[in-house]
Amino acid sequence: MTAALLAGTLLAPLNSSIVAVGLDAVRRDFAIGFAEVSWLVTGFYLTACVAMPVAGRLADVYGPRSVFAAGMAVASAASAAAPFAPTIELLVACRCLLALGVSASFPCLMVTLRRLGTPGRLSAVALVNTTAGAVGPVVGGPAVAWLGWPAVFWVNLPLTCAALVVALVLLPGRPPSAGRGPRRGSDLLGGLLFAGGLALLLRAVLVHPFDVPSGLAALGVLTAFVAWELRVAAPFVDVRALRAAPGMLAVLAGFVLFNLGYYAAFYGLPQWFQGPLGLGPAQAGLLLFPLAASSVLATVGGARLLGPLTPHRLGLLALGLLLVGSVAVALLRPGSPIWLVATVAALLGVPYGLGNLGMQQLMYDRSPAHLAGLSGGLFQSARYVGAILAVGALGTLTPAAAGDDAAPDVTGLGVAMAVIAVLGAIVLGTTARRHPAGPGTPR
Repeated sequence: MTAALLAGTLLAPLNSSIVAVGLDAVRRDFAIGFAEVSWLVTGFYLTACVAMPVAGRLADVYGPRSVFAAGMAVASAASAAAPFAPTIELLVACRCLLALGVSASFPCLMVTLRRLGTPGRLSAVALVNTTAGAVGPVVGGPAVAWLGWPAVFWVNLPLTCAALVVALVLLPGRPPSAGRGPRRGSDLLGGLLFAGGLALLLRAVLVHPFDVPSGLAALGVLTAFVAWELRVAAPFVDVRALRAAPGMLAVLAGFVLFNLGYYAAFYGLPQWFQGPLGLGPAQAGLLLFPLAASSVLATVGGARLLGPLTPHRLGLLALGLLLVGSVAVALLRPGSPIWLVATVAALLGVPYGLGNLGMQQLMYDRSPAHLAGLSGGLFQSARYVGAILAVGALGTLTPAAAGDDAAPDVTGLGVAMAVIAVLGAIVLGTTARRHPAGPGTPR
């Protein structure tokens, strides 16, 4: 039963990462700049940020089957249409629809694991997510070189169609208690405030230099969102329950910072590979293979570390290794040998594998049982907020007049990543002291 959900779950990280090696081809094909092509990333993440909690709440109330099946149907349609988009605006719209569809997977999987009482499968979830996210550029690079950028969309169709069929046959329908109590989809204002606040935050970080009015407006709208959610009977996000869960909000904040640091490198380095290093998309994708391999191995090893280590300590270890990787990134130069660049990529894969596993376990342990889907959705939203902020940071670090060789300043990239890793460690370390936990269950 969970096999279909796992297949669907890999689509979000796969589509988050595979597009990294296709951005340059899209930019050249449509004759646009980095700011325009970056909407393929930020539009996907912004849509997923809003859709994940909604899908999770619907799965909590109505069961995972219908929510997951609808998501796979939307993702299939978007993937089939995207390669034929005649303009960048329509291509971005297809990416947003794709994000809407794949957003159903992870929350539905969390609900299913809670109902089956099988938290031991969390390591499999982390392994699938890590592997899919890491191998995306490795698979996408050669595919883009041979078939062009449409290949990053074609790859979805076999997975979405198969997951849809299997889910309709095997997943349970609506639980007996579904539909009772207040309707959870009634907080339209909360959803609009949430989406509006994120959109304003996105605008603030994508404008160079930082758009202060948009940033202040985002702060105001998100503050109003929290105030409204604390008052409404059936909130879009149950802030009261999440605030009452020990350390849950701090885990989400730490995960935002972790992904901000990681995705700054994940999206920035392929652009640098294809700019100052002069590599093609296939070479750039293959150069990230060490990152893919080390992240998968780190996830497998991290599952064993969850016995003697708490999830907090595993997360802190990941942030410490991200700091080391950040220093290595800052030391790269256009004349650096390929073996050194590949070594740095491998070093960055280790914290991704460990951090994804440790913080996912923290989320599961801290979340209220009746909000498993919502908590899972917010966890993924935290991932995407970090990625959105990473894209904005890359825009700031990329020279405006670099033309076809546009790429972020790699020294500034490494320094920014280091600062973010330190901040993330402070947040996670603080919540560990306030809400200590015992050793993690071996996964």
